[in-house]
Amino acid sequence: MATEPDPAEIWEKRWASAGRGLGLTWLGRRMQRAKARALRLVLGDLERGAMIEIGCGMGHTGLVFRDAGFDYLGIDVSPTAVAISRSRGLRAERMGIEDVRDAFSLVASDGLLEHVLHFEPLAREMMRISRRYVLLIQPNHGSLPGKVLPFLSEIFRGRANVLEYNYRIEDFVRAFERNGFAFRRSVPVFADVFRALLFERRDAGGGAGP
Repeated sequence: MATEPDPAEIWEKRWASAGRGLGLTWLGRRMQRAKARALRLVLGDLERGAMIEIGCGMGHTGLVFRDAGFDYLGIDVSPTAVAISRSRGLRAERMGIEDVRDAFSLVASDGLLEHVLHFEPLAREMMRISRRYVLLIQPNHGSLPGKVLPFLSEIFRGRANVLEYNYRIEDFVRAFERNGFAFRRSVPVFADVFRALLFERRDAGGGAGP
């Protein structure tokens, strides 16, 4: 009987094979710059405090959070990813979200939930450890660029990609809203290939920034 692949093995293979370019092609570097601009816009004047990034990878978005003034912690199941994040000056630990016991003012992830067949339990774990905000960057499969680019990526980089499910932005919004989080903001990223999504715990009080 076939068993589900081990996520830790999948991501370790992905990051270990990324090479000296920190896992980014020319197009990837442009995408990352677009993500950084969107993150800075969404973060706006949100209260700075302790935050955690789930699946920190090689620290690309972690540097944005740290430079924006957050007390940053990244976690990942891949030892290679953690080592590279640390080499870039980021605080990073090898662990899964189920092992996190502290709460954070902001919980974030970049391109994580779309790789999980049933993403809501993982999303609930993110909500569990959030005192106020959850910020996601997710592929927008509802936009034309969001449909075309993954198709081209599969053609040219298929073996390097990690399996991705075609969730819609609305799927994430509904999952958070039925678990006590209000949808506050959606910002298109890289010609709407991705969306930066901000959610706020309903019982936290206050606004979510501009």
